[in-house]
Amino acid sequence: MTLEEASKIIDIWGKYLEFENSRFMLLFLSSIPESFLPFPKVVIEEASNMMAKYHHNNGNKAGADAMQAASSWLIFYNDDEESLSTAAKMWSDPKWLESVLPKFKKQIQQDWEKRQKDFYKYY
Repeated sequence: MTLEEASKIIDIWGKYLEFENSRFMLLFLSSIPESFLPFPKVVIEEASNMMAKYHHNNGNKAGADAMQAASSWLIFYNDDEESLSTAAKMWSDPKWLESVLPKFKKQIQQDWEKRQKDFYKYY
């Protein structure tokens, strides 16, 4: 992977975290299917490590720290079958549904317009 490719992957990963991750966290909590990622987990890790090293070598500690912080979200992405099995158990729990369903409309539907405006400002 080149530095330019790593930079593009990290740019997409950052936008994904900003605009999509919270919805998946609401649905899956701490075990989101890895297939929901924009790239395989190992690719994001490699790109993040390359960019962190680049920033570190150029004296940009904040940039290196940001790469590490962004890659820490990958811990929530797991094997698809494992994640879906865990989700099925949660979704069948009436207490979980009772606590989460009211948040769906706000986090998924009502914030949609804001996310779209924020997303398209990059293009």
